[in-house]
Amino acid sequence: MVSRRDVLRIGGAALAGTLIDSAVPAGQALAVPPPGPEIPMTPSPLPVGRGCYLTFCRIPTAGLDTWKSIMDSFAEDGVERVVLWMGGAFRSRKYPITWRYNRSHRNVRENFVGELIDYAHTKDIRILLGFTPYTYDGTNQYALERPDLKAQQSNGRLARMQGIHSWGYNLDPTKADAKRFMLEYAREMYFDFYPNADGLLIESSDIDICTGGDCGGPRHYYEIEFEFVRRLSDEVWAHDPDADILVHPNYFVGGPNGAELPYDPRWTVIFSPWTVNLEFAKKVSRAYYFDLDVISQPPGNVRASVRWVRDHGFASYFPSQEFFTFVAEHAEFGETNLVGQQLRPFGFDFIGLDENPYRDPVVAVNRVALREYARNPELSDADFRERLGQAAFGDDATDQDVADLLFLHDFCYGRDKSLFSLAVQADPRAMRDRLERGLLGLGDLRAIQTRLDALPAVAERLRRSRNPAVRCLTQHTRLIQHNWDSDARDLLAAHLRH
Repeated sequence: MVSRRDVLRIGGAALAGTLIDSAVPAGQALAVPPPGPEIPMTPSPLPVGRGCYLTFCRIPTAGLDTWKSIMDSFAEDGVERVVLWMGGAFRSRKYPITWRYNRSHRNVRENFVGELIDYAHTKDIRILLGFTPYTYDGTNQYALERPDLKAQQSNGRLARMQGIHSWGYNLDPTKADAKRFMLEYAREMYFDFYPNADGLLIESSDIDICTGGDCGGPRHYYEIEFEFVRRLSDEVWAHDPDADILVHPNYFVGGPNGAELPYDPRWTVIFSPWTVNLEFAKKVSRAYYFDLDVISQPPGNVRASVRWVRDHGFASYFPSQEFFTFVAEHAEFGETNLVGQQLRPFGFDFIGLDENPYRDPVVAVNRVALREYARNPELSDADFRERLGQAAFGDDATDQDVADLLFLHDFCYGRDKSLFSLAVQADPRAMRDRLERGLLGLGDLRAIQTRLDALPAVAERLRRSRNPAVRCLTQHTRLIQHNWDSDARDLLAAHLRH
């Protein structure tokens, strides 16, 4: 069974272009290799709805003007809904412990999200506020103040510290004070701070949830969590009958990691590689699909995901488009090389911490892929490359320009790109980390050397181009060449000799 932690740790690489076998038991996903050469498809080229998921709380450095620019980019791409994960990113008056770890976050200091929501509405984008019940960003900080509310693991021990950026402890939802905190925190966020929002993503978790003690295992845990989801949903719909509320399927599909509770057709169910259940997806009023392909995979895998969403009747493809600018105080997913480092947007050091990174041409490759394949999932490779060239370089784009752009995208978004850094061939710091953990073999190292050998010719073509948009790509080649200093090249050569 594919777990949430596995997918996040590998950045979606093993699940790229995920295809799910409908015969797989409820709640289980079958991963297959990435798609091969393009094969003509028989379905009509029907458009696919587009959403966007962002962990807003993990981008502390961006201000209102930058976020407005980001909304402009999403509007250009036809995005209809954006999740802003707000847990830990607003200045709660009732529970200040939830944002103290994130006190430098621009929204914690300036509280501009209400204005940002109004701006998004002028672009016909609906904004949903995201959080996880009883755990994750902001919420998991409460146990630092109230350790008596820590969850119990199945072995009877108290919850261990874990998270991403917000490291804390899961809460025990059987305890009255934990229930009171969760309701009051969510109400404050939605009703007091941002009542102009268009709904919620209530993102259930399966990582280290309370299964010991009175929680009585995963099934009972989800039954208790469902009480919160049901109550909050009713309150939100009383406030706004048209509010979108996205929930995970854990409450409805049973199996080893879920409950079997009544589904309200007003809920939209958002599935992921670790929760997809095609039989249940057919029964819900609206089903969305989330994965990590747009931020970690080649454009062909984005195409595969769009087609899969279309072919299985999902109402919208809702991928992550998140980037990170927090200072890593822990080894996120074991990446010890990041500890103490200021994370940069999509791993590019030259992109500013308060800058719209979606305008970067390498980042924009998958923006164009999502936009164009969602409009027409049967778009040919040649037509995609033509549209990519037009979007990146204008009318003067050549086939070679597009080929060099895709080469750099592959260089930076290789199969081992993590959530936080570039692929190992673009960032030898990541290579050192993977070598120390025994995660790279001789074939991987030879592939890195092959790409490095090809880089100088690409860099020279870009430098000589008369098109300023093409010459802009030299900042990417300079970054890679700067990263590969003599020590890094010596390390690679030494491992290749062995």
